[in-house]
Amino acid sequence: MDLEELKRRLGITDNSQDGVLAERLEDAIDYAKTWCNNPFADGIPSGAKRGITLIVKSMGENSNVASQTLGDMSKTFYQDGTINEAHRYLRPYKKVRFI
Repeated sequence: MDLEELKRRLGITDNSQDGVLAERLEDAIDYAKTWCNNPFADGIPSGAKRGITLIVKSMGENSNVASQTLGDMSKTFYQDGTINEAHRYLRPYKKVRFI
């Protein structure tokens, strides 16, 4: 997974955030590999890429906001909602580690 694919998945069309996104992508891939105990030696599968994209998205979220209202539209956020969704995408790729 590279920066251009991440930007497509997030719907980002400009280059103004490339530096930050590249760092977050590297961190998210490392997190996914560690969490899954899986080096993804044969490449990162599509489902895991979706999870990684959500991890990057969660890095930019303000965890102090519970809900937001704009005019007559309201949105409620759930604590750790995005990272929990990312874990659901990554779970099929998680490998058991024997000690």
